[in-house]
Amino acid sequence: MPQLHTTLMLPQLRIEQAPLDATEADLLARLGQLIEATDPMPDVRALAPAIRALFPAPAYQVGCGGAHIWLHRTDDPNRLALICEDR
Repeated sequence: MPQLHTTLMLPQLRIEQAPLDATEADLLARLGQLIEATDPMPDVRALAPAIRALFPAPAYQVGCGGAHIWLHRTDDPNRLALICEDR
């Protein structure tokens, strides 16, 4: 039987908006530290619970797509940040 190989990916953070204030800047810096400290993984969406803990509702929305995690401010339709696989 052939062996299945799992491809491990490093998560990559893309901040798409400037922070609104010092508190949000600190949260984004902590998110960057979380991403940098993460080992390669088969699916970056496994980070979603930790990101939700950093950016809790109702102020933020964290969701997952096919191979990424998106972060929005609840009152802004534009993405604040995207965490995706670094290929």
